Amino acid sequence: MNGPEKSSGKMGADFWLTLVFFGCYLLDALAGLRQWHSPHPWARLDVFSGGILLVGFVWAAAMMRFHRAIFRSREIMREASGLTYDPWMVRWIIIFAVADLAVFIDYGHWHLLPALEISALQWLGLGLYFFGALWLIWVDRYLARQFSGDLTTRWVMNQGPYRFVRHPRYAALILSRVAFALALASILAWVFALGWLWVNLRRIQLEEVHLKKIFGAEYDAYAARTARLIPGLW
Repeated sequence: MNGPEKSSGKMGADFWLTLVFFGCYLLDALAGLRQWHSPHPWARLDVFSGGILLVGFVWAAAMMRFHRAIFRSREIMREASGLTYDPWMVRWIIIFAVADLAVFIDYGHWHLLPALEISALQWLGLGLYFFGALWLIWVDRYLARQFSGDLTTRWVMNQGPYRFVRHPRYAALILSRVAFALALASILAWVFALGWLWVNLRRIQLEEVHLKKIFGAEYDAYAARTARLIPGLW
């Protein structure tokens, strides 16, 4: 088997591994919510936990389309995922994704801080989570275009969501973690949200250095007129 065929096979394996990861996450979350020795085993699969899982499933399905684009070659996959300048990001995502499963157990069984379970805040969280998912789908459509061709044909992205902030994907990811904590009313989710915040802020610093090396003055000009995460603030 030649080199390209091996690369194609490895890309296919990576894609299916990602798909299996999402599937296992969904099943484990449902297991954490299930009341195993109750006449009402799915009592905690309510509008909030079920809504989070449903929106998350739709977002994951849309994200797999983006993965289809970046898994065309190992070089594109590494650049699109940031592995070329931040090899720890994917590991942090896996670590926190696994940790998030404890939030479903807290919501289904532990109720570590029941005072957080305020219906109005949970509805707010679910709405923000839905908005964040739509925003991420929008961002990924633009990212897919960026990595649809050869890496040498890339440009400074300043259209779509990138008109408003330089890092719309990380802004949405941070928002989604806050929304997740609100909707599932879990102190664990708030602790993990702080971890997600640190991971994304760290990623932003590394990515901006990387983008300046690629685009130089063009990126500096874009950065000078566009906020990082919050328009008009930062």
